[in-house]
Amino acid sequence: MQPLLLVFLLLVVSTLTLALLLLLWVPFVCRFELKRDSGGDPAQRIEVRWLFLSRVIDDFTATEGEDRKEENAGEKTGKEMDVRHLFELFRTLHRPVATLARRVVQRIDFKELSCRVTFGLDDPAETGMLAGFLYAAFAPLTRFTAVSIRLHPVFHEPAFAYRIAGLLRVTVGQMIIPAIMFLCDRAVRRVIVRRVRGWYLLRVRLGRGARKGLPDGC
Repeated sequence: MQPLLLVFLLLVVSTLTLALLLLLWVPFVCRFELKRDSGGDPAQRIEVRWLFLSRVIDDFTATEGEDRKEENAGEKTGKEMDVRHLFELFRTLHRPVATLARRVVQRIDFKELSCRVTFGLDDPAETGMLAGFLYAAFAPLTRFTAVSIRLHPVFHEPAFAYRIAGLLRVTVGQMIIPAIMFLCDRAVRRVIVRRVRGWYLLRVRLGRGARKGLPDGC
């Protein structure tokens, strides 16, 4: 191998290694504000800084809001979240998800976090179940003095509004081990295998249906 080519390859490998190390161990600083009033479109302002780089998403609102409202009015039933399916999935994965959330939260440097959420579903019982889920999900955050979380369930009518603002530092490298441990959990593997198998079987059925529709001789 030519010496110049070898030196070039070493420089490329060294540069990529250094970039990977910086990406993994230099923290991202994120300042954000997310809000939505009842019946209104969400508004967001997010600023992410890393080293000397900065990215701002300012005044990002839902596009084509009027069209989406008309579609939702005509297809409300088809676009509603299947809450019972969500709860079933939560009952299956609540332990690994809670463990993952606790480990991830321990590795995030919260400078400031304020969360105010008002929510209500058509069924008061489902609202109560959702409230219990949210209280459990936010429990790991309550030990931080810089964190303030208030949940307001509404049982007499559907409602959804929120305001979330904060400043935090995240190091990507510190999230690798919790993510690997989460994916290695038996319950998580079963859910992933079930999803992949269902997707594969659906593709097989669609392929067979397409072949049956072809004319003879194709």
